[in-house]
This record gives sequence, C-alpha cells and structure tokens, in this order.
Amino acid sequence: MDRVIVAEYPKSGGTWVTSLIGDALGWPKRDIYVKANYRVFDVRKHPWYCDDLLLDLPPICVIKSHELPGSNMHDFPAQIVHLVRDGRDVLVSKYIYESEFCVRNGIYDSFDVPFDVYLRTEAKKWRDFVLAWLNEPGVIQVRYEDFLSAPERELQRVLHLLGRPVAEQAIVRAVQKNTKERWRQALAQVFTYNTFVRKGEAGNWREYLTAEQERIFRDIAGRALQQFGYL
Repeated sequence: MDRVIVAEYPKSGGTWVTSLIGDALGWPKRDIYVKANYRVFDVRKHPWYCDDLLLDLPPICVIKSHELPGSNMHDFPAQIVHLVRDGRDVLVSKYIYESEFCVRNGIYDSFDVPFDVYLRTEAKKWRDFVLAWLNEPGVIQVRYEDFLSAPERELQRVLHLLGRPVAEQAIVRAVQKNTKERWRQALAQVFTYNTFVRKGEAGNWREYLTAEQERIFRDIAGRALQQFGYL
C-alpha cells in the first residue's frame, strides 16, 4: 500500500502536512481533485505539479483530500491520516479564503454570504466531518496545532504510525523545505492575490470572533472541540 491520504476539512493545514509527509518520504504530492481537465487555476505552476507531466495519481504518492469516509474518490488502497484543526480557526481562515482569496483570484465570481450565516453552516459541517473521521477504524488522527508546536517530532511520530520511519535528516530537510515563507514565495508564481498561506497560527480566531459568535460555534460543535482537546 504505497499511497497515503491526508483527509482534512478545508483550511486545516492539509497542503503543508501533505508536503511534509511527501518530502520526508521522497514521494510525489497530489490533490485528489486535480485531473487532466483541471481549470480552476494554472496547476502546472503549483509546486506539486510543476516538474510532472501527468496530473493523475501515481502509484506511490501522498494525497490531500477533503472527502468524508466512504467517498468513492477513495476507491483505492491507501493509509489515511485525518488532520484536524481547531474549528474556530478553520472558520475564520475559510471565510477569508472564500470571500477574499477566491474572489480576487477569479476562482469565485462573487461571495456574499453574511459571516453569521456562514458561522452556523461551517460549524455544523466541520463538526460532522471531524467526528465522522474520528469514528473510522485504522485512521491516524493528528492535530495541526501539534505540527505547529513541534513539526519535526510530530512528523516523525506520524511516519512511525504509518510504518514508514525515515532518517532524522530527511525529517529536518522536509520541515526546512516547507516553511510558511517558502510556500508564500512558491505560490506567488500561481496566484496574483497571494494569501493562500495567510497566518497559519493557533488561536487566531480570538482576534475575529465576538464572545457571542464563539458561543454559537461551541453550541453547535462543542462536542467535537472537546473530543480533539480544544476545550
């Protein structure tokens, strides 16, 4: 089984963690939604694809996915890593991504969902996604915040759980290759409005959510926040 899927709710750090695992192993990185007819943006300029002729999934690779368990897009043997991030940070990051990044780069024509409406919808979707993966047997559970606080240690731990330990030098190289600044520089070749990598911090939601908005999120998704140690 030489494919690894990193399953994440969007804006949970999946591009970074997929890159860390792939670079530590020396494997290609892929996005499960990118096919030969992909037209959302010029994917040939993306770091994962710029040196490859084919966009399809090679037999050996690490794959970023936003799919739920049982998706027919996961119809091949693979080990699965579920990456979770505090849903409140996900909410803020995803709203800014959709309302600013996607609109300014022409991915969306427009985005006019009021934040308070978006909050309730996303809290439910994030809750359902992470709890669905939490209940899947054989899935490796990892937290974005643990990668932030100790990327080398967490990467080594995940690779050990995958049964694919590597030398310490490979871990160090993978972490050094995938800093936020290097990703910003690489994605500047892809997007005119280059904020795909924004802050990538833990707890940044405190600068955006009012006490009432945070209470609403907890009312909807509090059990999931608690299950993953965010409360």
